[in-house]
Amino acid sequence: MTVAIAVTAHQTVANHFGEAAAFLIVDPQGNPVARLENADGRQSGCRHKKQLQQTLLAHGVTTLILGNIGQRSLGRLLRAGLAVYRVPTQTLVSAALSGKTPKEALTDPAQGRACSREKGSCGCGCGKPKPPTAAKIGMRGAIATAGLTRLGGWK
Repeated sequence: MTVAIAVTAHQTVANHFGEAAAFLIVDPQGNPVARLENADGRQSGCRHKKQLQQTLLAHGVTTLILGNIGQRSLGRLLRAGLAVYRVPTQTLVSAALSGKTPKEALTDPAQGRACSREKGSCGCGCGKPKPPTAAKIGMRGAIATAGLTRLGGWK
């Protein structure tokens, strides 16, 4: 059982899954195995969070400890077979690993934070495709001339 903990730069449990500074991966004995830096922690969108999930699964993570998580991200992690636990924010990593802090098992996506955006407006393309933009006067290129026929008399 490999455990990943979403951590801040101050070695406390991160408040949010996607915005964690890094993920500390430890083995069953509590020994650090790897530290995955989350360089795009401030980047929002489903694509970034899906990449985080794939990276964690590639490292053999079976359990995830964090402060908070959104409903959609939680649902994806649960469907992938990860056990997800929430601890109070500002918890020290050592306290989360030793069991001195109460852990809440998250087993249903509804236990995550409600999404603040409607589906598809996060900019990652997870919702409906964007309609094509209309050509404007002065635009150049194939979009501006699509559907136009040749006018006679111009030289």
